[in-house]
Amino acid sequence: MSCGFQKFLHGNVAVVKCDKNGLVALEKPCGVLSHPNVGNGASNALLQHPYDFDEQAYICEGFGKVYLLNRLDAPVSGLILVGLNPKVAKAVKITFESKKVFKQYVALVKGYPRYKSAVWRSRLDKNFVGKSIKMSPGSEFFAETKCCWVESFRACGVTLSILNLFPVTGRTHQLRVHCFQHALPIVGDETYGDSKFNAVFQKNYENYRLFLHCEKVSLTYALGGKIFTFHVHSVVNFAEFLKGFVENHTPISP
Repeated sequence: MSCGFQKFLHGNVAVVKCDKNGLVALEKPCGVLSHPNVGNGASNALLQHPYDFDEQAYICEGFGKVYLLNRLDAPVSGLILVGLNPKVAKAVKITFESKKVFKQYVALVKGYPRYKSAVWRSRLDKNFVGKSIKMSPGSEFFAETKCCWVESFRACGVTLSILNLFPVTGRTHQLRVHCFQHALPIVGDETYGDSKFNAVFQKNYENYRLFLHCEKVSLTYALGGKIFTFHVHSVVNFAEFLKGFVENHTPISP
């Protein structure tokens, strides 16, 4: 399906779905920015054109504005939404603000959860370390995540688990912090992860990514007096990536 703006995309970003109203799901790899940093060019951003921070939109010469509707941390891969006109952008942003967007992530973590499913709740503070943000336990922002265990196995001498994570709130670094707080650091997380294990893992697998991927997004939005649904799925298989290196699957579930 052609949405008419692929030529503006970063070379490693792909269009996954585009509906008739101009709502588009893109898949970005880890390392690509949702938008350029202030004062920096767009060479490693989602679209290869200037970004208007006030309108939260890329300005694409000869095409118009492409509105960024949500964000993913640069190290996180997966689905991200953009709107090709202000009407659909506003409608979808209202849905986000109403907390009616379903998102599912998959994570590879070090450790083994206590329960097959759980709801994690905490309060977080935002701190600035130089130009970087780091969240910590605090009192400012309420954060809630639902967690479901998928499978566990032994690799690199430790137990690794695959989790499905469902953010109820959308705080900065929320999923990464919640995994850290529950002794399940995400593999490859340089900010909240286990640095010693990450070094061992990277040496064995020669992979330097953060193992967190947004794999499903589902929402319903209102536009022009009509209701539209939008479902999109991005397939990633972290267990398959580790195939051949896994020592054995853990037979006992939480």
